[in-house]
Amino acid sequence: MLLPVNQRQKGEGFPGQRIAVLPRAVLAQAGQHALLRDLMPTDAGYFPGAKGHLRERTHGVDQAIFIYCIRGAGWCDLTGTRHPIRTGEVLVVPPETPHVYGADDKNPWTIHWFHAQGALIQAYLTELNVSLDRPVVFLGENPQWLALFEEVLSTLEHGYTQQQLLQASHALAHLLAITIRHRHESWRKQPDAPQKITQTIAYMKQHLDQALQLDALAALASLSRSRYTALFKEQTGFAPIDYFNRLRMHRACQLLDTTNMSVKGIATSLGYDDPLYFSRVFRMVTETSPTVYRRTHKG
Repeated sequence: MLLPVNQRQKGEGFPGQRIAVLPRAVLAQAGQHALLRDLMPTDAGYFPGAKGHLRERTHGVDQAIFIYCIRGAGWCDLTGTRHPIRTGEVLVVPPETPHVYGADDKNPWTIHWFHAQGALIQAYLTELNVSLDRPVVFLGENPQWLALFEEVLSTLEHGYTQQQLLQASHALAHLLAITIRHRHESWRKQPDAPQKITQTIAYMKQHLDQALQLDALAALASLSRSRYTALFKEQTGFAPIDYFNRLRMHRACQLLDTTNMSVKGIATSLGYDDPLYFSRVFRMVTETSPTVYRRTHKG
């Protein structure tokens, strides 16, 4: 149930807070710039220990809202469903979405927040895999995210020349890219899964001269073959055998660059009995042959 309107007014006014809001005329002008129209922070702030923080927007706003809770807790109501926001989580509210959010009464949140607009906002939200039913992304403790947010906020605090807006926009794009990467590499229900996959990658690197044994890798990760394959591809973007081939070809490139070993010798050292097959795999991965790669000037 929604709270009475007279309890929904505290949006700022917290000791130690920082806030930057760009004039809408500046945003309208920025929207015409080729380097700013796709992504632009419109507001940003830091609210420490935001006791009583509460915001209701019955018609939403025309920007996406991101709230990163670094301490305490909060909540958000979207389409009649309440979502708890815990330390280390990012709340994402899509544009034009009615919403209510606020700090936990007993353990009020400390938050870094920003609003953003632009032609690419929906694409970013899609890549983050957020929706009205799933508006929360787990980020954990992320100093790099905070450093980029500080760049966005401090830049907006000092003015809004075209050069400052461009810096803030690109820092925001980097910040969102980190959030997306973390989203795709994290498994809340199986928090040690990334470490297990990383462990098997280390094993691959130590056994580049041997055929890939998928069952052995799955056993090393204490996962079924199918689950291991799915998690591996989700984390790396490749099936295990494709990733293993790329590791092998990366090592082949190092040997071509730093030794006088023959192509046949390199193939043998990497477990290939047939140098022609090795060359085909090398070309598939690098789009050139081992011989041409060795002749190519680098650096």
